[in-house]
Amino acid sequence: MAPKKRPETQKTSEIVLRPRNKRSRSPRELEPEAKKLCAKGSGPSRRSDSDCLWAGLAGPQILPPCRSIVRTLHQHKLGRASWPSVQQIGAGGSITGLKFNPLNTNQFYASSMEGTTRLQDFKGNILRVFASSDTINIWFCSLDVSASSRMVVTGDNVGNVILLNMDGKELWNLRMHKKKVTHVALNPCCDWFLATASVDQTVKIWDLRQVRGKASFLYSLPHRHPVNAACFSPDGARLLTTDQKSEIRIYSASQWDCPLGLIPHPHRHFQHLTPIKAAWHPRYNLIVVGRYPDPNFKSCTPYEMRTIDVFDGNSGKMMCQLYDPESSGISSLNEFNPMGDTLASAMGYHILIWSQEEARTRK
Repeated sequence: MAPKKRPETQKTSEIVLRPRNKRSRSPRELEPEAKKLCAKGSGPSRRSDSDCLWAGLAGPQILPPCRSIVRTLHQHKLGRASWPSVQQIGAGGSITGLKFNPLNTNQFYASSMEGTTRLQDFKGNILRVFASSDTINIWFCSLDVSASSRMVVTGDNVGNVILLNMDGKELWNLRMHKKKVTHVALNPCCDWFLATASVDQTVKIWDLRQVRGKASFLYSLPHRHPVNAACFSPDGARLLTTDQKSEIRIYSASQWDCPLGLIPHPHRHFQHLTPIKAAWHPRYNLIVVGRYPDPNFKSCTPYEMRTIDVFDGNSGKMMCQLYDPESSGISSLNEFNPMGDTLASAMGYHILIWSQEEARTRK
């Protein structure tokens, strides 16, 4: 059901809209908007939080205005073009995890409800199957890859986690959680450090060099609700977790026993919704997450919109919100490009692209 239209009398300076003016603008013309999007934090961070959300954007890096990649590809008439594509595998075979092969960008690793974790190319060729359940009752829900250690890790819907090398050799297969493993993440700076999240309401931290069984975790971080994701910050020093209700947590490697901060945020889950997962900005101390307004949430306001929210990673303060009036769906997954100047948001059948050129502040 589409949300009710917001009355024109209710306006906010925090909402950033996709502009309708498609004319390309120079960096000098973009400067006033960049200043309005600045994130001012309350504490120290790896980089100054006074830097702008789209800092470092140069003219050639700006993506052309595009509301939906899906619509653009359709307009290109895929049947007549040589666009790479991945063939569907039928009902019940949805992809649950996806990682580009760090050694060959023409290939990718994928976990799926089909019951496999595999390596394949964009022509649909399956190059290697790393894990297979061989039953319709067990499927894989998450995966991660380390290029330096040449490892693949994947988790399934009954709590098992499997570690393999890139040659497909299984190193161990252990039940690490009581229920579905929703997310696995290797630390980008110490890839022997593994975080696993589960609907059993815990996130666990493991040292891959010392795993001997399900009780050999270093830390167990209890949550009040099932957990959708646990991801390390780009510098590896912090961990960001997203539950299935209304809480985002930030943990520090110096003190796993207690979260540094709790950010109340409405992103409740239901069966047919892609789980909402908060993500880090790759260069600045910022967190991005999709909002699913909840009338029972304490700060909920009438006609609240399904925005994409950006928070300061230190203070938990909301810095700005992104909203496209032509796409009122729930943004479950948000991912920055490596430079951090462009954000891709998955919203149902659409992928929205946000860049410096496409953002303006409603006054």
